[in-house]
Amino acid sequence: MKRVVAIIILSITFKWAFAQDDKPNIYSGGMLILQPGITITTNNHQDIRDTSFGLGGILRFYLFNHFTTGIYGGTQRTGYLSSNSDNSNISLGYGGPFVGYSQKFGRFRLTASAFMGMGTIRNLHIESQNGNILTDAHLYRYSAIVISPIISADYALTQRLLITVQGVYLNAHYDRGKRLQNPTLQVGILFNR
Repeated sequence: MKRVVAIIILSITFKWAFAQDDKPNIYSGGMLILQPGITITTNNHQDIRDTSFGLGGILRFYLFNHFTTGIYGGTQRTGYLSSNSDNSNISLGYGGPFVGYSQKFGRFRLTASAFMGMGTIRNLHIESQNGNILTDAHLYRYSAIVISPIISADYALTQRLLITVQGVYLNAHYDRGKRLQNPTLQVGILFNR
């Protein structure tokens, strides 16, 4: 009798965990709250290669069976060491549309898409400072075109609440041939409908 009850419970659990929903999802969206990455770029003073952290959001619409489109954006900020300061920083803010392919497997959804949008790069490069007084600093601001692949895996905790993990490789092109690269892992919470 215990075996029969255990088999029934396991069967129901397995079916519940991996069953396809009868209703297709219309959209999902939310915040990407944990975004560690690496910024790789150069300015007029030095090469920059340091860790970045950010915050962002995504809104995905699911069309037909596997097509997805939406908007995506966020910021990545990097503090780095310059010759006489540890307060130099560079940030990338970006946003725009994406298109891609999405496939649902029970509670999991895998999505591959491509993003292209506009962005802004701000760079405060400090050559020297005396306490809180900047004695030699340079402030740069550039408009940029940002492109990136987006690979994501979502897991449905409930029918409406998902956890997402995304891998992106942000490429910002600015100031006549300069480039900022930022491979980033993004973890967030999405709300589904």
